[in-house]
Amino acid sequence: MNEHIEVWLWILLVMQPYNPKSKRILDRCDGDVVRAAQYIRDGCPILSEAEQMRAQRIRSGDVRKVLEVCEKNDIRIVTLEDEEYPLRLKVIYNPPILLFVRGSLDWLDDEVSISVVGTRHPDNYSVQVGNRLCSDLTKIGTVIVSGLAVGLDTVAHRACINSGGRTIGVLACGMLVDYPKESASLKEDILKTGGALVSELLPFTGTFGSYFKHRNRIIAGLGMGTLILEASSKSGCLLTAEHTIEQGRDLFCVPPHDIMSSRYSGVMPLLRDGAVPVFSYIDIVNANLYSYLRKTSYIDIMSYRAAEPKPEKAKAAKPKRAEPPAPEQEKEQTAAPDESVLSELTPQQAEIVRIIAQGAVDIDTLIMKTGISFVDANSDLIELEISGLVERGMDGFYRYPGK
Repeated sequence: MNEHIEVWLWILLVMQPYNPKSKRILDRCDGDVVRAAQYIRDGCPILSEAEQMRAQRIRSGDVRKVLEVCEKNDIRIVTLEDEEYPLRLKVIYNPPILLFVRGSLDWLDDEVSISVVGTRHPDNYSVQVGNRLCSDLTKIGTVIVSGLAVGLDTVAHRACINSGGRTIGVLACGMLVDYPKESASLKEDILKTGGALVSELLPFTGTFGSYFKHRNRIIAGLGMGTLILEASSKSGCLLTAEHTIEQGRDLFCVPPHDIMSSRYSGVMPLLRDGAVPVFSYIDIVNANLYSYLRKTSYIDIMSYRAAEPKPEKAKAAKPKRAEPPAPEQEKEQTAAPDESVLSELTPQQAEIVRIIAQGAVDIDTLIMKTGISFVDANSDLIELEISGLVERGMDGFYRYPGK
């Protein structure tokens, strides 16, 4: 545990969560939490009267009580100076000075994460679209972040879990408060599948209406962009949209099923003002293409392909050839793809499947054989992977299933 954890908790108890003055004080003290605490005790001029009183009243015993509760309930405390603290969240305006966490966040910085929000009372269209988009995004390794509310938040979390992914739930209350009651089993499933629950509030803090706008900055801050599935003009999702824009991140919106319906009156102005319309998960992939390419190692594969040592078995198979030997898999018997299945694909996708069915290929070879662009090839390959028509191995080569 952080050696200064009691100092961090003392500042939180004095300043209270989501208080922007906490970060200002820390910045003035060059991030030194011990100096910051002393500056507060010495009468920092920006403190309110209530904050000054708490600085005099709160003692180490109050801090230890919080620590005991956390230890007893397997709640970890992650501060701004800890490596586990998510970098995306650290750079927003007014980041939480510490997070109460169940599960782990130490893997998040290496992943592509998208925040997904929507109304608590969605129509069937939004449920179906939300489930499909989140499932597709999860299957290509995307982490889904949402707020655990009933409705579309739950749809997003469940779609991610059911597709074998990890999801992060950002609570609007303390970790030990049963809210919303319908989410108890969802919280446990999130933890069982390697995800995390996060809150900036003390463990027994209940929910209150004015806090949601503060909580939503964390939802937006943990994602590389935010997807709004459905929102009326009075929806709290619009607060998350505001935070996303303020943080300089991509805002995605599902186009309305009915432009005359008030259900989508919050989405339409966002689309009109430049939000990215999402007709498929590919629209989100294209907006974050570099991050997805880094995650799937395409860039690394291309950068060292020429210098990469070839497998010994491949060298032994054709020792006299000047050019690098073809992978052993390419010598296997050709598998004939089902033409009825190919007829449902685009001509370009069908051609890709036919080529891969002849033998394992990497994306560079595929581009040379088809003449299509890298972006188009990557988009088609992702769709074909999700549909199960091609498989990508750890070596970066694509194969026809069963070969």
